[in-house]
Amino acid sequence: MAKSIKEFHPDSKVIICLIESEMQPEVKNIQVFDEILLAKDLGIPNFDHYIFKYTASEASWALKSELMRYVYKNEVQENYFIYIDSDTRFYSSIIEVQPILDMYPIVLTPHCIKKPKDEYLQFGIFNAGFLGIKRSDEAENFINWWADKVEWHCYMDWDRFIFVDQGWLKLVPTYYNAYILTHPGYNVSFWNFDERKIYKDQDKQYTINNLPLRFFHFSQLLTSLKEAVENSNNEVLRTLYGDYLEELKISSVYHLSAEPWSYAFFDNGDRIKQLTRKAYLHYSHHHLSSNPFYSSNDKLIQCFQE
Repeated sequence: MAKSIKEFHPDSKVIICLIESEMQPEVKNIQVFDEILLAKDLGIPNFDHYIFKYTASEASWALKSELMRYVYKNEVQENYFIYIDSDTRFYSSIIEVQPILDMYPIVLTPHCIKKPKDEYLQFGIFNAGFLGIKRSDEAENFINWWADKVEWHCYMDWDRFIFVDQGWLKLVPTYYNAYILTHPGYNVSFWNFDERKIYKDQDKQYTINNLPLRFFHFSQLLTSLKEAVENSNNEVLRTLYGDYLEELKISSVYHLSAEPWSYAFFDNGDRIKQLTRKAYLHYSHHHLSSNPFYSSNDKLIQCFQE
């Protein structure tokens, strides 16, 4: 992700948030990162309580808004901020975004742009893997609102129409002045293959519906995306997917993906059960006096049953 951003936007500042208790030495040596932050250093009150109630995936989704809030506050010389998921790759410059942000404080990309699909009533209309904001009261209010929502509600609950961080974004165009970017070259992935045809032009550049591919979102790389690519009859798509896999494998930090999440364990080394996390999520509002990582599954479950 970062390498491709620097390729097409060399003057950009790439800030990465690592959701681990400590930073691995290999990560510190990656030159394409301008700054590497640990999630615990974002200034979140009661961070141990914040992170304990979420799985690794839920935490990564919830912390997007906190990262945006952090850089907005601390990068005071910057006026434009783009969040992008780490499982994306740029294939050309996202030249449409800054002119949009000159006119609007927020820019979002929908999953699909042609035919409405019922499933997005659950999953959310907009994909949270990309969004842009401009320094403004409107954007700041949006980021604060989003961060407040996902502090306690970044999980899947179909009965309440909650879908992690992404579901909240469907409210944004109604309550904030947001631009919906429908360029087909943005946020291309398995969920919109049916409406976005990928080819290579005469200059061997990737195109989507005859427009430049801006970035591809390699979400669910080895599951849903892999299946969709294998079932396609598009050799160009298969080549793009295969090339990305090779890029990952030669990365100096690829092996870290097999390491266990540092927040998956209590301080004594015992693994935190999913049931414990969910109990803590729903019943911990009045039990924030001690660090949950110093407790145990049995103690916390018993505490919330009393």
